[in-house]
Amino acid sequence: MNARTTPRRRTQAERSEAMRQRLIDATILSLESEGYAGTTVSTIITAAAVSRGAPIHHFPTKAALIAATAEHLVRRLYVHLGYAIRAIEDSDDRLDAMILASWREVFGTSESVALMELMMASRRDAELANVMRQIWITGYETLDTASRHYFEALDPDVNPTQLFALTHWLMSGMALERHLMDGEHVEHHFLALWSRVLRGYMKPRDGVTTPPPKPRQWDSTL
Repeated sequence: MNARTTPRRRTQAERSEAMRQRLIDATILSLESEGYAGTTVSTIITAAAVSRGAPIHHFPTKAALIAATAEHLVRRLYVHLGYAIRAIEDSDDRLDAMILASWREVFGTSESVALMELMMASRRDAELANVMRQIWITGYETLDTASRHYFEALDPDVNPTQLFALTHWLMSGMALERHLMDGEHVEHHFLALWSRVLRGYMKPRDGVTTPPPKPRQWDSTL
């Protein structure tokens, strides 16, 4: 007969980190369902099912919680971008694969909805705008690393990073109206059309079989 083992008790640091993550997850849920204006400390507490003192103990202000949530969102979207990049590696048509996978894996996520709420709110909140600006810079550098790794320009005055930045802005606008659209028509018509436009300016690099390096700023900035 095996002796019954006693489950290991979590350390204080582990419990604290778990509570931080619980509050961040609740903030994402609130942003997605209530929007930024409707996301209050009360809605976060309700979504997290915690005491009223929990957010104050782990985040000194609501702004600190929002900033931590924004950083977490971008990290999660980086993971989804990794899924999109793996779709490139396994595809015979890397440009089409990148466009379609980015739309599905990045802009089709709850993280993307919540992050767009924060982007819109940052227009009228200087503190939030500063947080989002730093995150945008990090995201752009990440995009630069991946796009230059997989693609090369056909026009010397245009580089792949600029083209994928335009793609990001195009999809951001589309995502805002996603609830009004026929998703299948978007994928088979508009995204296919955009892919054909990009073919006039860049092409996949030959012989690239390795994933792009992880940008160093993800460890230092976020």
